[in-house]
Amino acid sequence: MSTASCKVLPAENSGPEGLLRSPRGSTTRQDLRAINSDGVAQSVMVGLGETWLPAFALALGMGEMISGLMATIPMLVGSVLQLISPYGVRWCGSLRGWVVLCAILQALSFAPLAVAALVGSMPVVILFAVAGIYWGAGLGTGAAWNAWVETLVPGRVRPKFFAGRTRLAQLGVLAGLIGGGLILEYGRSMGAELWAFGVIFVIAGLARLWSSRLLASQSEPLQKP
Repeated sequence: MSTASCKVLPAENSGPEGLLRSPRGSTTRQDLRAINSDGVAQSVMVGLGETWLPAFALALGMGEMISGLMATIPMLVGSVLQLISPYGVRWCGSLRGWVVLCAILQALSFAPLAVAALVGSMPVVILFAVAGIYWGAGLGTGAAWNAWVETLVPGRVRPKFFAGRTRLAQLGVLAGLIGGGLILEYGRSMGAELWAFGVIFVIAGLARLWSSRLLASQSEPLQKP
């Protein structure tokens, strides 16, 4: 993948040309809607996918110790991986490009989990590696997204806007948790628990892909050093 591949992601209203085509006020409103929608989609992914990884390890027969470590070791690996974020932003030449790339990578990390659920097995090392990539891609967006989003949300509305976004995100996590639980319970009652895990991982991946599309639709009016 070349640097250019990160730069094909800008939205049609981004950059100087996009800002000339529509008033900045209109662009800001579109960005705020997209930021809220992205928060909901990402939170649905968390409720459906991330929350159920330890339970998935148990369903694969890996035991309680592996299930417990699944909630800690991948997060540690992800915390280390996020240290490459500054280099990733420079490589992409764009805060938005790096955030979208990480979001897509995080979405794709659900693919091997869904395949493992359908097959019924997965090596422990591979499961930890996939979970580590998931956490690394997720945490890798944090600093870059914070630096980028503050150029999109006007200072005068920031506290109220992010309070509202947090409420929407919490509802998204709740919806994901309830939906995932219902799908798994139905799968268990039908004797197809692992297939149910496959379903929730596919939905979680699609939710994050939609989130990445919403991220790509937002403008990037300022390039921070």
